[in-house]
Amino acid sequence: MERKRHITIKGHRNGIAIHFNPRSGIDEVLGELEATLQEMEPPSGKIALKLHAGTRYIDEELSRQIREVVARHGVFYIEELSSEVMLTEEAKATYGKKTFHYHSGTIRSGQVLDFDGSVLIIGDINPGSEVRATGSIYCLGTIRGNVRAGVEGWEEAVITASLLHPKFLAIGGHVLSSDEELPEIEMGCAYQTNQGIEMTRLRQVMTGLKDAYAMELQRG
Repeated sequence: MERKRHITIKGHRNGIAIHFNPRSGIDEVLGELEATLQEMEPPSGKIALKLHAGTRYIDEELSRQIREVVARHGVFYIEELSSEVMLTEEAKATYGKKTFHYHSGTIRSGQVLDFDGSVLIIGDINPGSEVRATGSIYCLGTIRGNVRAGVEGWEEAVITASLLHPKFLAIGGHVLSSDEELPEIEMGCAYQTNQGIEMTRLRQVMTGLKDAYAMELQRG
């Protein structure tokens, strides 16, 4: 590894990784990046760059400046431009679906609960109540109220319960209405298929359809 004052260079299998020093001014970083690429520029070929800004936020202006520096040295191209920092809105969009909530207690008639991510409910969801989640809904109890999973359009969400007998159930943009009596299923699971929402015994759900949030739960 070659260490410099404003950037750190490390070769990897497919190219070069360059880490910015977060304590350096951006003009210093860009100047040293320019000089380094000039020194390293081979006569031909293409070299991938992975540029890591560390704790420095990459806004549109900084991204433009970095890309202009690299573009002046045609044998290099940016494979990755990353930062450990993002705006709150970006974090919610990226990681919101991976958030896992826990709620203990019965949800009674008239209550409406909203969750950004998935939720594990230890208790019943009674008739006249409603639970909405951008992720999945897991209930260690009975669902007899209204449940909406994947409310922002995530159709891979699932709804499970010890006893699944909802009045109303929706996943993503698909709805099972109460015009027809919905089945009562012990250890039930509702999930999206090409034909719409399927309700069945949890043990009959194929491994490939299992919700990724279960993996997040195992990680804590």
